[in-house]
Amino acid sequence: MRVLTVVPSQKGHAPGQRGSIELWESVLKNEGIELEYAPFETDKLRQILYTSGNHLPKALEMIRGYVNRLGMLKRLDDYDAVFVYREAALLGPAFLEKQIAKRKPIIYQLDDPLFMPYKSPSNGYLSYLKFFGKIKEIIGISKVVIANSSHIRDYVLQYNQNVWQIPSIVDTRQFVYRPFPENPERVCIGWSGSPTTLKNIKLIEKPLRMISRKDICDMLFIGGTDFGLENVKYTAHKWNGATEVEDLQKMQIGLVPLPENSWNKYKFIMKTAQYMALGIVPVGTPMASNPEVIQHGENGFLAGSDEEWVKYLSLLVNDSKLRNQMSLKAAQDAKAKYSLEANTSKVIEAFRAALK
Repeated sequence: MRVLTVVPSQKGHAPGQRGSIELWESVLKNEGIELEYAPFETDKLRQILYTSGNHLPKALEMIRGYVNRLGMLKRLDDYDAVFVYREAALLGPAFLEKQIAKRKPIIYQLDDPLFMPYKSPSNGYLSYLKFFGKIKEIIGISKVVIANSSHIRDYVLQYNQNVWQIPSIVDTRQFVYRPFPENPERVCIGWSGSPTTLKNIKLIEKPLRMISRKDICDMLFIGGTDFGLENVKYTAHKWNGATEVEDLQKMQIGLVPLPENSWNKYKFIMKTAQYMALGIVPVGTPMASNPEVIQHGENGFLAGSDEEWVKYLSLLVNDSKLRNQMSLKAAQDAKAKYSLEANTSKVIEAFRAALK
């Protein structure tokens, strides 16, 4: 089975792709399912897409990418099916997907609520060229739809009944659980994210200030150098892919604060699963996938108020026995639910379903 793999980003550069199709590739290949990648972005677009400004160069590279997509349509007969991750083009209506669906079955993966209108902080009003309403059209014409969260699955079911729920996957070849020392000299509370999510830490500034005042632990934040937190003692540095796991392993407790908005409620929070795979006990906002992934009091805690953040963070810092028990349970749950091996059969069956 040959599958044309239509993705927005070049291989190895986008977290969403790395946590799904790029990890699935190895198990699909073992089953005789061969993928050929067709990224939308050009080298130049990848370099400038998430920078501020540069609207004209971005628009020109978007057009170049779209022209390449039109050329791709000529090669559809070389494949048995087409896998579309999120959307065939970063702009415009569902024209490309409709042309593909006329000739080949589509396996569609949706792992973000792209049907919700939003304005990108780096691309401004170019965001509105994305035609948010096209997502339900793509879902409707697809043979198979893969959703990574129960909230996105429920949305998809309005337009297509052949839905497979497969979570974003932690690469357990890299995120390897190693038990922490039973009684470390200093416990470390930490957070890791991208420049666009740095503001999430501000949501729990008051609880962090109270914890910091007690001086019972260290704090490490990854993803930037200045988080704008007043009277909070912490160290911070930028995210580095080469040292990501090593950096995370300095934490025993992982923070997952989320702002309440319509976009977030649909999301699968990959960071929670990554923390857990390393045995980092998560404490998170009870939103999005967190209430399903975090089993409150067993492998982590859900904190819905400042008082609860202080309560659960203090408990985990002070009770080493509880922290270590929850660390092991978190790692076991991540391997059982969010690893490639745990989802291999579903991935293979979803792709084979496209030809039934």
